[in-house]
Amino acid sequence: MSFPNALYIQKMNAVIAHWSQVDNALAPKTLILRLLEKDVPMTRQQFITLRDTYQNQLNTVEGCLAAQQLARSDINIKKASLLAYFNQFTSLVDGYFRNTRFYDLRPYAPSIGDGQLVFSRPMVKMFQAWAKINEGPAPASVTLPLVLENNMSQGSFASVVSSLQFDYALEMLKEQDVILARGDRDRFQVTAYGVMKTYREVLPGKIPQLPVLVETMPRLTPLPGHTPAPVNASAIFMDPNASKVIYDASTDATLHSYQLRGNVGDHYSDEDAMVIATHGPNDPREFITTFGLNQPGAQVAFKVYVILTTDNEAGSASLLVERPAGQQLAA
Repeated sequence: MSFPNALYIQKMNAVIAHWSQVDNALAPKTLILRLLEKDVPMTRQQFITLRDTYQNQLNTVEGCLAAQQLARSDINIKKASLLAYFNQFTSLVDGYFRNTRFYDLRPYAPSIGDGQLVFSRPMVKMFQAWAKINEGPAPASVTLPLVLENNMSQGSFASVVSSLQFDYALEMLKEQDVILARGDRDRFQVTAYGVMKTYREVLPGKIPQLPVLVETMPRLTPLPGHTPAPVNASAIFMDPNASKVIYDASTDATLHSYQLRGNVGDHYSDEDAMVIATHGPNDPREFITTFGLNQPGAQVAFKVYVILTTDNEAGSASLLVERPAGQQLAA
């Protein structure tokens, strides 16, 4: 397509507004397009319905991304808790089981960033070694069975490791939901783009007596011209559930507006980003939004775009904001 995914609603709204002017000029008749691929008519009202359906699908994608992120957050919280117990266990082994047959069972710690298999294997080795240590004999100053802080027993630890595998399975299901939602969204985009392209192709021949309306048709591609310099921007979390984004001023003589785009997740995605807000050149240079931060631990990624009167644009470096996860559960 000729413009970013984030701009589809904006472009569709511009066409709908322009189409209204055309219908008013043609009254009592209205402009009806023909979708070549499907050989079906398309009125302005049908295009509005398509816009609304597409907006709902964007919201569905955002919801699926949020659910996937929540599943990943649950995994990371559990991994952090498991690592804390792992480190406590190995510290006890180092301190009390050196020069015993059990010391050779001491596993090596994984990283919290490791994938499911690499992270889980040392945890399995740990609770298996823990079971053998509990069988004794106990070194001096040690009471068996070993129980870690928060009354964490070997059996409880094994259960948490097992539940982590179910969390990974749930996260995989949420990832599949995202893939399906994106596919539905993209199919709506193909139809929407086809309508807008047909609109621009048909209109000059349909209303040659109205050159002003022909000249003001919404653009699908920028006019020839330069790409603006991106601006520096930064973002912080604002309690309880908002992001504050500030940005430097653009010095471009053809500046039209600044636009905040973002998506749920730990990195900016051109595929999933949505337009969140737009500012004029003289507006205060800050955006405040609650977009995507409806859950503790949620993350959102932003870019601030400089947009020229020609529609040429440039985005800032990506910005990440995370809502604090709050107190972590021990087990």
